[in-house]
Amino acid sequence: MATVEWEVAHREVVSVGKARAQHEHALARALLRALRADCWKALGLGSFFEYAERFAGLTARQTEERLRVASAFEELPGLEGALAGGRLHFTAVRELTRVATPRTEVAWIEAAVGKTSREVEEMAAGHEAGDLPDDPPRAEARSHRVVLELSAETYAMFREAQAQLRRDHAESLGEDDLVLLMSRRVLGGPADAGTSSYQIQMTVCESCGRASQDGGGMEIPVDATVAEVAGCDAQRLRAGARAAQEIPPAVRREVVRRHHGRCAVFGCRHATWTDVHHVVPRCEGGTHDPERLLVLCSVHHRAVHRGSLIVEGAFSTGFRFLHADGSRYGAPEDAPAAGRLCDVFQALRRSGFKETEARRIVERVRPRAGADIELSELLRMAFRASREVTAH
Repeated sequence: MATVEWEVAHREVVSVGKARAQHEHALARALLRALRADCWKALGLGSFFEYAERFAGLTARQTEERLRVASAFEELPGLEGALAGGRLHFTAVRELTRVATPRTEVAWIEAAVGKTSREVEEMAAGHEAGDLPDDPPRAEARSHRVVLELSAETYAMFREAQAQLRRDHAESLGEDDLVLLMSRRVLGGPADAGTSSYQIQMTVCESCGRASQDGGGMEIPVDATVAEVAGCDAQRLRAGARAAQEIPPAVRREVVRRHHGRCAVFGCRHATWTDVHHVVPRCEGGTHDPERLLVLCSVHHRAVHRGSLIVEGAFSTGFRFLHADGSRYGAPEDAPAAGRLCDVFQALRRSGFKETEARRIVERVRPRAGADIELSELLRMAFRASREVTAH
């Protein structure tokens, strides 16, 4: 029986689609190798994004997404295989790397096969890393997509602003971090260093802990980390009472002045609308003792509350900044292990453990977080260790 024309055309489309997925896999891997080999520096270019634009025709966003996906493949071989084999397209894999972990990637792949990219995006929306596809989505975990059409002049200025923020931060920043820093610079900070930075309006339910932030007339659910960051250095308004500042103005001025208003993390130059952070959380007995307070930019402050940055010590003896794997911040000895330990920290926090409890549990399991252990086993070890930590 003769093959009809539509069947020939369809097979060609399927073949090209599979080849495209394989090409995207090869491109993402090649970009990551080029970044780690500092190709852009060897060629005398201004940034890796310029390098990728010149030699691969990619925009900054396209480059960033492929680098993120390629990095995720080091923990998610199943998703890498699905893209390399053409089983899933890049747009679907891109969304799945935001939510899948070594423990859950098989379930996400099986749920995504046969779905369109848009359906995969909707399926992943409202989930966080470690969730399963059939877990109920949460409004505070949903990301919000913003599309802008800019003139050439405005776009050039926007790119320059991004480049300056990356230079100020002395390390890689994602799109979310960049927009956060831009927004805070535009909104500005208090004229008086004794006044809390957070002049936004956030509502936190005292019974369930759910938080929302007002933005341009909208009430937007935010996750617990956002509320914790704001709570470190905020003014609080309770029913029937005047606004009360969390940190006494004189103490805040002292802390900001000694850090020259700049983020205390080594190499970070951000000095606009920074926060004062409590090394020991207030809800766990921490005080406003200046010895245990320091200034952090919004990106590093968020990293602390998410478990990817650890702050130890005191001002008089010197603060220490560490990755989740215990190595010096800025030079992780085992980046995959640091990522797994960060996931463990967040899982413990979502399970109701206090911040200091979660950190102590992570310290207990840190020596076992090598490359030969999966996240699922590390989580089981953490929950077993939690019994000893909470018993003391």
